[in-house]
Amino acid sequence: MVGTIFNTMMIIVGSIVGSIFKKGIKDEYNIILMQAMGLVAMGLGINALVQHLPSSKYPVLFIVSLAVGGLLGQRLNLETKFNTLINILREI
Repeated sequence: MVGTIFNTMMIIVGSIVGSIFKKGIKDEYNIILMQAMGLVAMGLGINALVQHLPSSKYPVLFIVSLAVGGLLGQRLNLETKFNTLINILREI
């Protein structure tokens, strides 16, 4: 549980720091960096899935968790709220 809380906090801190430093990065470099980070995140996720899903006692829970998380995030409009927060932080 401590690891999950720590990861969440680091994602928030990284997002804030990234939004501050993004002002100094040209758009073409920003696009390349975001694509690279997305590819790395996808690779790490696939690696974790391949390693741990076969030994999981509840493999369907993974699918259900993704579905419920996606639906809740959409229902709560989290993407828009996050983007609004980032835009506010950029103005500071």
